[in-house]
Amino acid sequence: MPAHWVATGMSCVPAAGRAHLHLPHRAATQPCRLSGGCVVSFALLAVVAAQPPDSWLGRLDAAVTGTIAGSRTAAAVRAARAVSALAEPGPAAVVLTAAAAVAVRRAGWQAGCGPLLAVGAGMMARRKLSAVVARQRPPVELWLAEPAGFSLPSKHTALAALTAGACAGALGASYAARHAAALVAAVGVGASRVCLGVHWPSDVLAGWLFSAGWLELYRWLQPRPAASATGTGGPVHRGAERRRP
Repeated sequence: MPAHWVATGMSCVPAAGRAHLHLPHRAATQPCRLSGGCVVSFALLAVVAAQPPDSWLGRLDAAVTGTIAGSRTAAAVRAARAVSALAEPGPAAVVLTAAAAVAVRRAGWQAGCGPLLAVGAGMMARRKLSAVVARQRPPVELWLAEPAGFSLPSKHTALAALTAGACAGALGASYAARHAAALVAAVGVGASRVCLGVHWPSDVLAGWLFSAGWLELYRWLQPRPAASATGTGGPVHRGAERRRP
């Protein structure tokens, strides 16, 4: 082989083309950029949480809750109980475990632990926030379930939205699909809690806003591959370069 040829792996390239070879280096990571959606979600959550009962939002809550309570049917209550039961910790844990198992097979243990960590930490943060806001629930005579704790953000709504969004992300869903899954879960479960008379509509809104902001915050904390020197951002392969006589 001519001296001016260089062997790299299974192929040979002219020595003059060595400048175009990827030089070996360790892959770097950098955090994702915090999106404006996270900031907006938490800002709107703060606005909703700060509204007193005699505000325009409080009056709207009372009007909507009273209307729904006055038009409940037996079928609607049964459906609300069934949907609400899906957002209990037990069923949510089953879904999270299944998504984690699939994510482990797809991308390793770090990806599999992601949904469990995101939802677990998120629910602890929601509980702390609920204790700080300390909003009272609707009148007890409207209750068709036995709630625990304060009203805002809605626990069942937050758990459903966090579980749906985190699982969708672990399974490789797109950004829009993750947030769509969280929104659908929040609307369905939140409506069931309002129907059962244990939450104001704004509690449900706050639960979704909290979940949307938390999922974005969790995404921001995850490292991602940094762009390489060639601008590809992909993995760089080491090639053994040596001259042959």
